[in-house]
Amino acid sequence: MADPARDSDESEHILCDTSFVSLVDVASARPDLIAHWPQAVRARLDVAVLAITVFVLGELRSGRIKAGWNEQRIEKAERALAAYLFVPVDPEVLDCYVGLRARYLSQLGDNDLWIAATAKARGWPLVACDLDFCRLKTEIELIYLPHKPDSPSECP
Repeated sequence: MADPARDSDESEHILCDTSFVSLVDVASARPDLIAHWPQAVRARLDVAVLAITVFVLGELRSGRIKAGWNEQRIEKAERALAAYLFVPVDPEVLDCYVGLRARYLSQLGDNDLWIAATAKARGWPLVACDLDFCRLKTEIELIYLPHKPDSPSECP
Protein backbone atom coordinates (compact mmCIF):
# COMPACT_ATOMS: atom_id res chain seq x y z
CA MET A 1 0.00 0.00 0.00
CA ALA A 2 1.12 3.57 -0.62
CA ASP A 3 2.31 5.88 2.16
CA PRO A 4 -0.97 7.06 3.69
CA ALA A 5 0.61 9.61 6.03
CA ARG A 6 0.25 12.33 3.43
CA ASP A 7 -2.82 14.30 4.45
CA SER A 8 -4.51 16.21 1.67
CA ASP A 9 -7.98 17.68 1.28
CA GLU A 10 -8.00 16.09 -2.17
CA SER A 11 -7.25 12.56 -0.99
CA GLU A 12 -9.94 10.19 0.14
CA HIS A 13 -9.65 9.15 3.77
CA ILE A 14 -10.39 5.53 4.66
CA LEU A 15 -10.58 4.25 8.22
CA CYS A 16 -8.92 0.86 8.73
CA ASP A 17 -10.07 -1.92 11.02
CA THR A 18 -7.60 -4.07 12.92
CA SER A 19 -8.24 -7.02 10.60
CA PHE A 20 -7.10 -4.96 7.60
CA VAL A 21 -4.04 -3.41 9.29
CA SER A 22 -2.89 -6.81 10.55
CA LEU A 23 -3.23 -8.49 7.17
CA VAL A 24 -1.52 -5.64 5.30
CA ASP A 25 1.37 -5.84 7.78
CA VAL A 26 1.85 -9.56 7.15
CA ALA A 27 1.36 -9.07 3.40
CA SER A 28 4.31 -6.67 3.27
CA ALA A 29 6.47 -9.81 3.39
CA ARG A 30 3.91 -12.09 1.69
CA PRO A 31 2.02 -10.16 -1.03
CA ASP A 32 0.33 -13.36 -2.15
CA LEU A 33 -1.91 -13.06 0.92
CA ILE A 34 -3.78 -10.12 -0.60
CA ALA A 35 -3.40 -10.94 -4.30
CA HIS A 36 -7.08 -12.00 -4.40
CA TRP A 37 -8.31 -8.50 -3.51
CA PRO A 38 -10.00 -6.70 -6.42
CA GLN A 39 -7.53 -4.52 -8.31
CA ALA A 40 -9.87 -1.51 -8.33
CA VAL A 41 -10.12 -1.58 -4.53
CA ARG A 42 -6.36 -2.00 -4.16
CA ALA A 43 -5.84 1.01 -6.43
CA ARG A 44 -8.32 3.03 -4.34
CA LEU A 45 -6.45 2.13 -1.14
CA ASP A 46 -3.09 2.97 -2.71
CA VAL A 47 -4.07 6.61 -3.22
CA ALA A 48 -6.15 7.10 -0.05
CA VAL A 49 -5.09 8.47 3.30
CA LEU A 50 -5.39 5.39 5.52
CA ALA A 51 -6.33 6.08 9.13
CA ILE A 52 -6.62 4.20 12.43
CA THR A 53 -8.18 4.86 15.82
CA VAL A 54 -6.86 4.29 19.32
CA PHE A 55 -9.06 1.17 19.42
CA VAL A 56 -7.25 -0.39 16.47
CA LEU A 57 -3.93 0.54 18.05
CA GLY A 58 -5.02 -1.03 21.34
CA GLU A 59 -6.13 -4.26 19.68
CA LEU A 60 -2.87 -4.52 17.75
CA ARG A 61 -0.68 -3.85 20.78
CA SER A 62 -2.55 -6.26 23.04
CA GLY A 63 -2.39 -8.91 20.32
CA ARG A 64 1.39 -8.56 20.19
CA ILE A 65 1.67 -9.03 23.93
CA LYS A 66 -0.61 -12.06 23.85
CA ALA A 67 1.44 -13.54 20.98
CA GLY A 68 4.70 -12.92 22.83
CA TRP A 69 6.36 -10.74 20.19
CA ASN A 70 9.94 -9.72 20.87
CA GLU A 71 11.00 -6.07 21.13
CA GLN A 72 12.52 -5.94 17.65
CA ARG A 73 9.36 -7.23 16.00
CA ILE A 74 7.22 -4.79 18.01
CA GLU A 75 9.42 -1.85 16.99
CA LYS A 76 9.15 -2.82 13.33
CA ALA A 77 5.36 -3.02 13.59
CA GLU A 78 5.17 0.35 15.34
CA ARG A 79 7.23 1.95 12.55
CA ALA A 80 4.75 0.57 10.00
CA LEU A 81 1.85 2.05 11.99
CA ALA A 82 3.42 5.49 11.81
CA ALA A 83 2.32 5.62 8.16
CA TYR A 84 -1.35 5.72 9.21
CA LEU A 85 -3.18 8.90 10.12
CA PHE A 86 -4.22 8.70 13.77
CA VAL A 87 -7.83 9.76 14.39
CA PRO A 88 -8.72 10.80 17.95
CA VAL A 89 -12.05 10.41 19.68
CA ASP A 90 -14.03 13.65 19.75
CA PRO A 91 -17.61 14.56 20.73
CA GLU A 92 -18.95 13.74 17.24
CA VAL A 93 -17.41 10.25 17.41
CA LEU A 94 -18.84 9.84 20.90
CA ASP A 95 -22.34 10.78 19.70
CA CYS A 96 -22.13 8.27 16.84
CA TYR A 97 -20.82 5.60 19.23
CA VAL A 98 -23.75 6.11 21.61
CA GLY A 99 -26.26 5.67 18.78
CA LEU A 100 -24.53 2.60 17.34
CA ARG A 101 -24.05 1.03 20.78
CA ALA A 102 -27.74 1.38 21.58
CA ARG A 103 -28.65 -0.49 18.38
CA TYR A 104 -25.81 -2.98 17.88
CA LEU A 105 -24.13 -3.83 21.21
CA SER A 106 -25.50 -7.37 21.21
CA GLN A 107 -24.02 -7.88 17.72
CA LEU A 108 -20.63 -6.12 17.92
CA GLY A 109 -18.04 -5.52 20.60
CA ASP A 110 -17.28 -2.09 21.98
CA ASN A 111 -14.02 -1.65 20.05
CA ASP A 112 -15.74 -2.40 16.74
CA LEU A 113 -18.51 0.04 17.65
CA TRP A 114 -15.95 2.77 18.40
CA ILE A 115 -14.18 2.08 15.09
CA ALA A 116 -17.46 2.19 13.17
CA ALA A 117 -18.53 5.33 15.03
CA THR A 118 -15.31 7.03 13.97
CA ALA A 119 -15.94 6.15 10.32
CA LYS A 120 -19.53 7.34 10.57
CA ALA A 121 -18.65 10.60 12.33
CA ARG A 122 -16.01 11.45 9.74
CA GLY A 123 -18.08 10.24 6.78
CA TRP A 124 -15.22 7.97 5.73
CA PRO A 125 -15.41 4.43 4.39
CA LEU A 126 -14.25 1.66 6.71
CA VAL A 127 -12.06 -1.12 5.32
CA ALA A 128 -12.13 -4.50 7.07
CA CYS A 129 -11.17 -8.10 6.32
CA ASP A 130 -13.79 -9.76 8.46
CA LEU A 131 -17.57 -9.89 8.15
CA ASP A 132 -18.29 -8.31 11.54
CA PHE A 133 -19.03 -4.86 10.13
CA CYS A 134 -21.49 -6.18 7.53
CA ARG A 135 -24.24 -5.59 10.10
CA LEU A 136 -23.52 -1.87 9.80
CA LYS A 137 -23.55 -1.51 6.01
CA THR A 138 -26.61 0.74 6.26
CA GLU A 139 -24.76 2.98 8.75
CA ILE A 140 -21.35 3.27 7.07
CA GLU A 141 -19.68 2.69 3.74
CA LEU A 142 -17.92 -0.64 4.21
CA ILE A 143 -15.06 -1.84 2.05
CA TYR A 144 -14.97 -5.54 2.80
CA LEU A 145 -11.87 -7.36 1.62
CA PRO A 146 -11.90 -11.12 2.15
CA HIS A 147 -9.20 -12.40 4.46
CA LYS A 148 -8.59 -15.47 2.31
CA PRO A 149 -9.34 -16.28 -1.33
CA ASP A 150 -12.00 -18.79 -0.25
CA SER A 151 -13.70 -16.37 2.18
CA PRO A 152 -17.03 -14.88 1.10
CA SER A 153 -16.30 -12.20 -1.51
CA GLU A 154 -18.92 -9.79 -0.17
CA CYS A 155 -21.13 -9.16 2.81
CA PRO A 156 -24.16 -11.43 3.13
